[in-house]
Amino acid sequence: MSIPQTPGQAPDPIEDAKAFLDSDVRPHAGDIDIDREALGRALDAMAERNLLGLRVPEEYGGKGLAEKDFRRFQEACARVSGCLAFLQTQHQSGCSMIARGDNEGLKREMLPKLASGKNKCGIAFSQLRKRSAEPVLAAREEGTQVILTGSAPWVTGLGFFDYCVTAATLKDGDTIFLLHRLEEAEGLGLSEPMALASMEPAQTVSATFADYRIPIDKVVARKPGNWIENNDMINIALQSPFALGCAQAGLDIVAENYRRKDIPAIKTTLAALTEELARCRTEAYGAMDEKDDLERSLRARGWAVELALRCAAAGVVTSSGAGNSTKHPAQRVYREALVFSVSAQTADIMSATLERITRTSA
Repeated sequence: MSIPQTPGQAPDPIEDAKAFLDSDVRPHAGDIDIDREALGRALDAMAERNLLGLRVPEEYGGKGLAEKDFRRFQEACARVSGCLAFLQTQHQSGCSMIARGDNEGLKREMLPKLASGKNKCGIAFSQLRKRSAEPVLAAREEGTQVILTGSAPWVTGLGFFDYCVTAATLKDGDTIFLLHRLEEAEGLGLSEPMALASMEPAQTVSATFADYRIPIDKVVARKPGNWIENNDMINIALQSPFALGCAQAGLDIVAENYRRKDIPAIKTTLAALTEELARCRTEAYGAMDEKDDLERSLRARGWAVELALRCAAAGVVTSSGAGNSTKHPAQRVYREALVFSVSAQTADIMSATLERITRTSA
């Protein structure tokens, strides 16, 4: 059901998305958490509702959402299903990389297909964070091809995504991003899906490249060698909504348990954590407007992560023995909180999170 608008008030650009999440995803969150086919159906349902091109410019068939609106969507998705939030954000990130890239021909060719969900796309660039004498994944240009050698330890979406935007390091230290098929081929091997504590249906694998050749017209962009450091600093604030959504999911469970049990301590806990989450959300979104204030972004991110862990734990505790069942929503949200506590983590984010965990006063 659509939310009535106040006269003169602009419609909420993610209203329909939130309605879809609540009506079509929430009832199946438990299945999505354990069943690859259920996750696939949810992803396809997003495509049917034109929700896979949220970061694609309108000229290419996407929604062209403003940054904060997109982050609000990420929070809403994480509140309903962490597994779906985790998988779809890989695709949305791949779309964004192509849209912000240098290759106009590739944009015209691929973005309409990706925005509609006709094709889907993952990403692989975590290997850039590993410091070593030699690049984890190296690239060299030979004529009309770019050749990759090395590995990409984390690639999510095998079986869901047709393509992947992979980042590799050139000889001069710069980073090159390339679009290629996400399937085994000559020079490209993919591992079996990893056994993970949470979000395993998203099919995360590692990729091994051995002189894997990609046509040069599939180059998405070239960036300076320090791209990953700059990107990580920008994303410190932008990644908080996942933890915020997970925290709210934990409080949804606490609220339901209070309705069932009417225990005063649950009511007190719910009120305190709800008030804290509101303050944390305000600070996290405020930090997005001041990305240059690194310390503020780190404090907000650490707070959001630590609060998600506490809210998820409250969901388990208030569920009593039932919260220990792998099929209970509290257990699912608790595992999702663990994933969001380490996703896109850097040493600085880890430090900010640990500072919150070890604090002795609020």
